[in-house]
Amino acid sequence: MSTLANMNLMTLMEDFDTDTECRAELEELRWPDGVECPRCKSKSISTKKERQQYDCNSCRYQFSATSGTIFHDSHLPLPKWFAATYLMCESRKGISANQLKRTLKVSYKTAWYLCHRIRKAMEVASGKQLNGTVEVDETYIGGRYDKRRKRGPWEKQAVVGWKV
Repeated sequence: MSTLANMNLMTLMEDFDTDTECRAELEELRWPDGVECPRCKSKSISTKKERQQYDCNSCRYQFSATSGTIFHDSHLPLPKWFAATYLMCESRKGISANQLKRTLKVSYKTAWYLCHRIRKAMEVASGKQLNGTVEVDETYIGGRYDKRRKRGPWEKQAVVGWKV
């Protein structure tokens, strides 16, 4: 398998073209030291291969590699999820649900759902708000034309030492 640093669309499609390969990668990413129960953190786990699930021998909780992730409770194959995530991360200006629909050959509703779930997962969990002095190179100031300053909303203004 390729490292994530060398990943491109073709290697992604070669390395993760089956559900089994995708699940193995999810398990490795989620549990690098071996599968453990998400509830009680026990390492005493039984495998239910026919359902691709695990059963905790301590608390009897049933879970899978996709439980509690954006892939949970989705009928879309994991290779399509991986491809959608890759396309959204690699697109400089983002990717629309319509483009995702055409690329992955899914319905618009599915593409829209994918976009929203992937974006939600990309949110920073502990996004800290800026405080103190924040420097900004330049910004556009909106509003009406200012007769005193002879400046319209379309003109650039350098802003340094913006207080948040």
